[in-house]
Amino acid sequence: MTVCYLIARQFNGMHNEDHYSKDNSLLLSCNNEVLFTLIFAQVIQGMWQGLDIFLAVVEHGSFSKAANALDVSTSHVSRQIQQLESRLGTVLLQRTTRSIKLTEEGLAYAAKLKDIQHALLDANNELQGVQHTPKGPIRITGAGDFVANRVAPVIVQFCQLYPEVDVHLDFNARNVDLIEDGFDLAIRFGRLQDSRLIARKLSTRYMKLLASPDYLAKAPALRSPQDLPQHNCLIAISNRWRFLGDEGIDEIKVSGNWRSNNPQAILHACRSGLGIAHLAEDIAEQSLASGELVSLLDEHQVNDNASWLVYPRKDLMPLRVRLLIDFLLAHIK
Repeated sequence: MTVCYLIARQFNGMHNEDHYSKDNSLLLSCNNEVLFTLIFAQVIQGMWQGLDIFLAVVEHGSFSKAANALDVSTSHVSRQIQQLESRLGTVLLQRTTRSIKLTEEGLAYAAKLKDIQHALLDANNELQGVQHTPKGPIRITGAGDFVANRVAPVIVQFCQLYPEVDVHLDFNARNVDLIEDGFDLAIRFGRLQDSRLIARKLSTRYMKLLASPDYLAKAPALRSPQDLPQHNCLIAISNRWRFLGDEGIDEIKVSGNWRSNNPQAILHACRSGLGIAHLAEDIAEQSLASGELVSLLDEHQVNDNASWLVYPRKDLMPLRVRLLIDFLLAHIK
C-alpha cells in the first residue's frame, strides 16, 4: 500500500494521516480485487491529469513531444511536472538544454504508475466486459533478405489477425534512431549498444565465408582467417571480419574492390567469382546447395550475428505493439 499512500496523500488532498487510515481500511476491506481497484480509482481520480502528463513525458522523451501528443502547451507540461515534483518533494526528471532523464526516484515512480494504470484498465474491462481490439499504426524499420523473407510474412499474418492495425514497414539499411524518428520497432543484427533500447532475440544467424570454385581455382590458398588480407574480399558493412582464433575472437582487417550494403549485391559478386564474401547462411543457402558457392573455414566462424527485435524503453506501450512483439517472438525462430 506504499504507492497508494503516496498517491492518496500527495494528490487527493489526504494530508491528514488519520483521514488516509480510514480510507485505507475501506480499501483493505475489499476482498474482491476488481472492486478494490475501482475504489482505488476513485481515490486517485482527482489527480490523474498530472500523472498522465508525467507519463507522456517519460514515453516521448521531451516536454515538447509530450505537449504535442496531449495537445497542450509545453509551458503547461513544464508547470504540471514542477507541481508534481513539489507535491512529492523529490525530483523526478533531470533537465538539460538538450534532453531529459529520469532520476532513480522518477524511474521507480513511473513503473508503479504504469502498473496502476494497467490494473485500472483491466478492472474496468473485466466489469464492463470490454474486449480490447488492437488498432492504429505501427512503424517498423529493417532491411535485408531476412526482413523481407522471414519477418514480413509473419507481419502479414498479424495484419490478417488484427485488420484494424496499420503497419508501415520501412526498408532502410541505415540504423535510424527509433526514438527521434518515431519508430515503434526495428529489426537489427549483430551486437547492439544503445542502452535506450530493449533487444529481444529473434533468431541466431549462422555466418559463412563464401567463394565460388572459379575464384578459388585462381586465388592464393586460404588455410586460416589470417590469409584473408591476401584475397579480394567483398565488403558489406565493416572491413573487419570476426573469427574464432586460438585465444578467442580475432578481428581480421580485409580489403577488396567491391562494397555494398545490399547482401544480394554481395552474393551476386561472389557467385560471379569476384572474391570472398562473409554472409549469413540463409542468404546463400540456395547457392551453397547448387554448388555455385563453397563454404570456407567453418570451424572459425563466430555465430553471434543474431537477429534482434528492438524497441524503445517505454513505460506505456500500445496494446498493438505489445501484441506484435509477442507474435514475432513466437513465430520466428
